[in-house]
Amino acid sequence: MEKRRRGGAPRGSSRVERWLRSAFESHGAGNRREAERLARRVIDAVPEQPDALHLLATVARESGRSDPAIDLYRRLLRRHPAIPIAHNSLGNLLQARGEWQEAIACYETALAHDPRYASAYFNLGRALLHMNDLARAEHCLRQAAALSPGDAQVRARLARALVEQDRQEEAVAETLRSIELDPGSTQIHNDAGVVHSTIGDFDTAREHYRAALALDPGNAKAALNLAKSKRFTAGQDEDEDRIRAAARQGAADEDRQRDLHLALGKIHDDRGEWETAFGHYQQANRPFTAAATKEVDASLAHMDRMRTVFDTGWFATRPPAAEADPTPVFIVGMPRSGTSLVEQCLAAHPAVHGAGELSAILRLTTEAAARAGAEVDPLRTGAASMKAAMRPESAESYPECVRALDGVQLAALGERYLDHLNTLAPGAARVTDKLPGNYLHLGFIAAILPGATIIHCRRDPFDNAISIYFTDFMIGHEYSNDLHAIGRQIRGMRALMAHWKAVLGNRLLAVDYEALVADPEPHVRAMVAHVGLEWDDACLRPHEVKRTVRTASTWQVRQPVYRSSAGRARRYEQFLGPLREGLGEPPPG
Repeated sequence: MEKRRRGGAPRGSSRVERWLRSAFESHGAGNRREAERLARRVIDAVPEQPDALHLLATVARESGRSDPAIDLYRRLLRRHPAIPIAHNSLGNLLQARGEWQEAIACYETALAHDPRYASAYFNLGRALLHMNDLARAEHCLRQAAALSPGDAQVRARLARALVEQDRQEEAVAETLRSIELDPGSTQIHNDAGVVHSTIGDFDTAREHYRAALALDPGNAKAALNLAKSKRFTAGQDEDEDRIRAAARQGAADEDRQRDLHLALGKIHDDRGEWETAFGHYQQANRPFTAAATKEVDASLAHMDRMRTVFDTGWFATRPPAAEADPTPVFIVGMPRSGTSLVEQCLAAHPAVHGAGELSAILRLTTEAAARAGAEVDPLRTGAASMKAAMRPESAESYPECVRALDGVQLAALGERYLDHLNTLAPGAARVTDKLPGNYLHLGFIAAILPGATIIHCRRDPFDNAISIYFTDFMIGHEYSNDLHAIGRQIRGMRALMAHWKAVLGNRLLAVDYEALVADPEPHVRAMVAHVGLEWDDACLRPHEVKRTVRTASTWQVRQPVYRSSAGRARRYEQFLGPLREGLGEPPPG
């Protein structure tokens, strides 16, 4: 357990003091069960004893019981808030659960209590990097590096923050520094590979993935990243040998199985061995099907609420929130529907900055709920409070809260977003935000950013679904693990997009992926005209753009526009019954 400042000497009898001392001794000796038993004895005698509560939370966290650990840390911090390590540990648990905004609040609180807490700076930087708050992420990681100059992990993460800002030379320098500090680290080499993949240097990226596998032949992440960095053909391939060796070593490790099956599925799919490929993808996704159904149920209910709040009447009764600034361009659709290609085509234009997948709109929806008066627990901000604020019965929840906001408040939210774009690309005439899931929030976007344009990427639903099912999403998108759930999600998204088209009209341009890759020029010209720019021939050469690409399409967008992924689902027709049912499509024939 990380060293910490105790919350005061144990209170109570000498017997309680002995129990507590013995509990820490047992924990130090690796006997978690005895440590927990003794700590609970202390709590029975002194219910809010901080050291015993902290030890219980730590044991629960170390034992993989994240929900009890989170509850214990919150109980501890409500009564004893000045314990930086507890805030940091709680943040790590929340981050692992995908509750990034909550995690950020925990790290910030830890640093408020201890401004020299290197681990909290590192974790905060990592979370801000995930949220694409790049300048703040870099600042935090530089603080962590100054406090822990020999920490290779900090340098590796700083490299990621730099490459996301298109500062590629600095990023590569930090990557080299991290390897010098810890040349025997599998994680460092894997991170270095990701940095080089992000800037399009796949040869160097593969060398790092191979180095990671040489150090740890069973490393699933390095195996999957290596598989994604190239296309496999028939014949002997040493990289395939490395990936299969990793699969053999990880055969009994449940934590590695998903990544390894995804890697093997990729190899067989590249080679046209459809049945074998699908078998691996099924094994990768099968453990997560229950979560997929649960997420889709919640998502469809949320879409219904969006249609109810942002209807034609709502827009008819409200004047624009502010002057129409044309800078923002939103590229939306299902994941794997062509959003990365569309952004790359636009980013080739000299007046356009491709900002990638921004989380700013998600943060502003939370702020909208707060402006409407939603109560926020100081230990439950961000994602969890967002879920609580989305209860249909509450007029202060999102999206219902938007009804309570006047034009000044809506304009202020829009200004916050525009200020963020200006920090990312000062002076750019257009900045793209290609977070696909922003399709949920187009009514809110139209309300706060009346000058924004929107491009909706559409793809054949069967091809789209197969690509989603085969993709390694780092976090979220739980529906992606089940074909029936994917079908329901696509069906719901289509209905919502039809609603947005009806209320937003010409602000929304639909682009079909199949038409775009078959004959790019007329569709790219339409996109450029839609965002209000003059034509530039560079937009037809998206693969030549030297920019950071951090999505699952990192390899694909570096290639010339190709048609091979159109019609992909036909190869897997025999497995698509659940998908057809989810889409509401009749069986073939």
